[in-house]
Amino acid sequence: MMAVPARADAAQTPDRHGDLSRAGIDALSHDAPAITLEQAADLAREVYGVTGEIRALSAEKDANFRITPDSGPRLLLKVTNAAEDRGVTQMQTDALLHLRAVAPDLPVPHICLTLSGHAAHIHKAIDGQEHMVRLLTFLEGVPLSTIPCPVTLHHDTGRVLARLTHAMRGFFHPAAGHVLQWDIKQAHLLRPMLDAVEDGNLRTRLTRLIDRFDAEIAPRLLHLRAQVVHNDFNPHNLLVDAREASRLTGVIDFGDMVHTPLVCDLAVACSYQIAEGSEPMANIARLLAGYTEVLPLETAELDLLPDLMRLRHATILTVGSWRARRYPDNAAYIRRNAASSLLGLSTLDQIGTDAVRDILRGSARLSLERVTS
Repeated sequence: MMAVPARADAAQTPDRHGDLSRAGIDALSHDAPAITLEQAADLAREVYGVTGEIRALSAEKDANFRITPDSGPRLLLKVTNAAEDRGVTQMQTDALLHLRAVAPDLPVPHICLTLSGHAAHIHKAIDGQEHMVRLLTFLEGVPLSTIPCPVTLHHDTGRVLARLTHAMRGFFHPAAGHVLQWDIKQAHLLRPMLDAVEDGNLRTRLTRLIDRFDAEIAPRLLHLRAQVVHNDFNPHNLLVDAREASRLTGVIDFGDMVHTPLVCDLAVACSYQIAEGSEPMANIARLLAGYTEVLPLETAELDLLPDLMRLRHATILTVGSWRARRYPDNAAYIRRNAASSLLGLSTLDQIGTDAVRDILRGSARLSLERVTS
């Protein structure tokens, strides 16, 4: 086994209109690494000098193991899918190293170095495939998606996202420009997948959204602030203290990191906070208030936020339909977020772009007044 230093490999990025599987949406076509508990324990001991109780964790495309060492806090051993672009994986590693250097108090995983002082290790499996292995600190808590979110937590969620974005402002990597379908600025790549949307009315709505993106939204994105961002700040990737959910204890899964307009990252976070009931935008308003206390938005960014939230829902619905048709045996899992995305899209349409924009502007304005008063 050979340890490698943490460095950037050249990213292989697909053509803008290339194969959809190369745009980061076809992970199901590649089996997760076939790493046994014994092999994982050997990697932890030989590469990192760590021994202890080890347990496999569920994952879609990687092999993850939680280690409870003989002494000290728990750790996470990640064995990355061989099909993953190594440059992109290295970018995620370097980003976590950057965050530890500039904002060590952010609740994100920290990279543990190998015995030879490297941030990652290349493991060659019996089948000849090479996997990048990393050891990270294990963040304690439960996913926010599994419990009711207290009203007070939305404001703090916005602040943590803004702090994370601000800390990433000085970071760049050659692989950051890779094409990722989950990046809202790549919404034009949804068009070839629309045939998989079985509901004709929904397919028409999504087509109109993409038409609007091509004609009006994409040109405006070119003029906005852009940087490397988390890009998947959803409740499944946010951990909270289990008992009362009074605070965020962790932000996980940096697998969708990409260089994009920062308001696209914010739109992802906001899109998951649309609520049922008489005040569907209340949680988003609170999240935005917390965000803008740390990182004020420009007017052009705020004005695009309603459309960008719609496009996030459009991405979930379209990609979900495309993947469910390709992998029918796994369709239930693939479509798990379809109902909430359809509700979010319909709610935004019912309220209307102007009304949503007014609500968001009001929240951002009140936040700015509190900061400056």
